[in-house]
Amino acid sequence: MQDFEPQSKMCVHGSPVDRSDPLINNNLSDPNNDMLLYTIVSALADIETLTSHTLIANASAEQRVLDITDLPPELFETYPRLVNAVANDGRNDAATIQTVINWASAQQAAGSTERPTIYIPVGVFDLAKTINVDAADVTFQGAGPGRTVLQNANTFKVGTASLPDGETTVDSSSRSAYLFNLQQSADNVSFMDMTLRGPEIHGGIFGEQTDRLVIRDIEFNNFLWSAVRLLSVSDARIHNNAFIDAGGQAKGDSGVTGGSIFATYLNNSEIYNNRISESKDRNREVYGIKGRKFQNTRIYKNTIRTNFAIELPFEHDSFVEIDHNYLSGAISVPKFAGGKVPDNGFTFHIHHNYFTQSYSLEWARNGAEVDHNVFVFATDKDNGNLISNFDSEPAQGPTLFHNNLILNPGRGIVWHKGIYNNFSFYNNEVVANKTITPRKDGLFGFNEKTDFSTIEIRDNLIQANGTPRPLMRNQASYGAMIKNNKLVNISDVNKFKNPATGAPRGLREPLSFQAGANGEFTINGFEVTSPAAP
Repeated sequence: MQDFEPQSKMCVHGSPVDRSDPLINNNLSDPNNDMLLYTIVSALADIETLTSHTLIANASAEQRVLDITDLPPELFETYPRLVNAVANDGRNDAATIQTVINWASAQQAAGSTERPTIYIPVGVFDLAKTINVDAADVTFQGAGPGRTVLQNANTFKVGTASLPDGETTVDSSSRSAYLFNLQQSADNVSFMDMTLRGPEIHGGIFGEQTDRLVIRDIEFNNFLWSAVRLLSVSDARIHNNAFIDAGGQAKGDSGVTGGSIFATYLNNSEIYNNRISESKDRNREVYGIKGRKFQNTRIYKNTIRTNFAIELPFEHDSFVEIDHNYLSGAISVPKFAGGKVPDNGFTFHIHHNYFTQSYSLEWARNGAEVDHNVFVFATDKDNGNLISNFDSEPAQGPTLFHNNLILNPGRGIVWHKGIYNNFSFYNNEVVANKTITPRKDGLFGFNEKTDFSTIEIRDNLIQANGTPRPLMRNQASYGAMIKNNKLVNISDVNKFKNPATGAPRGLREPLSFQAGANGEFTINGFEVTSPAAP
């Protein structure tokens, strides 16, 4: 049974392009430009968990269920040495599953239109080698996470000598270091309702140039590199999964880290309702979602509790929407000189997320919009700037940062090592309480060679409690366009003009939304209702 219907459709509206849009001509002073520049239309459909019982009961003429522990006679006629898999016996079950796939592939080559479902019932099944999938329209169906378990056998150990992989080079990846290897012909494949684990191998699922991949209701538990590793994949849906210690560092202390989901050249895809976490044993060795060059892809309603929640550096990403997530780690999207801006849209639209780490956004990226997020940082964890840009190469922007709530920004709100032009900060509310290390630096740090005629700070509410805070970190920054802000306990107000305009200050509307997997966090302003931390 395939569940492949897109859960949201991303549409860029406004053709021909509106030349008054700041993402096109950097006209940052329009007071009406306070909402999304390009509309994302999302239709979220409820997802029902498909159990093996409903699947078998509803099997149609074009779908055939093949229970690996009770295979039909015709398979034994074709493969006389085939044996049924047996749960919990500690023996290799990879040969049985591989034979079923080979049979399905041969049937398809002979013209069969059947869509086989390979059913793996309750129990633990051991795999002594990678299962290669070359058949299309195949579903791997378990009895539920924790009930059906596929794991690497004791003899299936690959080490980390071939890690890190080449990230963008397929041939450098060890296909035989994963439980499943999806080949280019394996389109429209689904995995659902099971646990995959492999502490001695690189990951659970590897796929190259496979389209319409569905991964749902899977628990990925303990892998060396990346639970899901994809290259050049389109129309994937990865949702309602749990990733626990599902990635790691290449060679222990190399510093090169895999992601629970690691995708290169991912297009027209969705990643949602997943929970990604790391244990104390793997602290700071696991990234959440990692990738290179995402296009037309949405990452939403995930709960990610890793040091780096989302890392998409280096490539020319476009139309990437990141929204309604709980993120205890940073979103890292730096690109040399900020990268290209699509002709008719944005690179990243980051909105309606709940951030809890003061080092929240690693920049520089051009053509980005950050709005309607809540940043709540503990006063004893104040080591980061909310936006940090370590790139010394000049970037032309723009970044639009508006309608966000920020509590306890730590070192500051924005810091750019190099030139970053066309930065607009408006209609935000900032409360800077005294942190464990009393911070006295300015909230905004710009390179002195910035074109400050393109820097705009307007219509904000900014308040420092306890220790006064300056707005700027250097003299040149006072050349920015600063107007109509309500400033409380800001120590350098005599160094710049802040003329009132009569425009509304602070949020244009209250911030109220749900974030995290299945909307588990309810946000009303700075008030957050959440489950107990695991």
